[in-house]
Amino acid sequence: MPIKNKDKSHLYLDVYDKILKLINEGVYPVGSKLPAELELSKMMNVSRMTLRQALSLLQEDGYIVTIHGQGNFIKDNTKLRSVGLEKIGDTVSNCCTEAIDDIDSDFRLEFVNDYDYIKKLFGINSAVCIGFNRWYKSKNEIVAHTFSILPSEIASKFQVNLNDKECLFELLEERIYEYAHSSTIEVKFTKSVISTSTHRLHSNNDLYTLLIESLYDSIGHVILQNKIYIPTEFSSIKINRINK
Repeated sequence: MPIKNKDKSHLYLDVYDKILKLINEGVYPVGSKLPAELELSKMMNVSRMTLRQALSLLQEDGYIVTIHGQGNFIKDNTKLRSVGLEKIGDTVSNCCTEAIDDIDSDFRLEFVNDYDYIKKLFGINSAVCIGFNRWYKSKNEIVAHTFSILPSEIASKFQVNLNDKECLFELLEERIYEYAHSSTIEVKFTKSVISTSTHRLHSNNDLYTLLIESLYDSIGHVILQNKIYIPTEFSSIKINRINK
């Protein structure tokens, strides 16, 4: 749902919100089973009757399904917020604890100086590469920074005007994730970040989580590399796993 303007005397609504939060945080991922009613009621410190009211509402809203004789299972529901790195896309929002409400950006076209590096990374010979910076803000504070690099030849495959900042932004934030077949993310920590005269990412302890994200096409060629910097006080790396 979630519940808004609820009457606090309705305890089952509080239980609803608590269980929904656990689902959204990946404690109970899609396809997993909720604990038995007796155990869950003890966890929530409520009666089984109150718990059943909350479960009924969760089922009504499409978050769980009850299978007679087996229990309550988490449904695949598009309303659930993805908080892990299992799916490609929206990496910054999934790893930053602050709500992003604005993005500043700039880009540049540069002649390639290190041909061997670009050839090794992207598997093509390229004379010109695009470097694209995005600074993600929350309440006017910069809380994350992404630097993207891709050869101009790859951008041209998406029929993007290399001088159109808005089209490039859409490509890097949305379209290329929809096109990508797979990705890898390498997690590191660093004290060095990219700064400009107008934008600087700050960390209270001068330490940043660095996510090196590579997107691949269907034949395994890298089509984009992102370096994502998030101050450690704002970073949270979650991977939802289930034992099959």
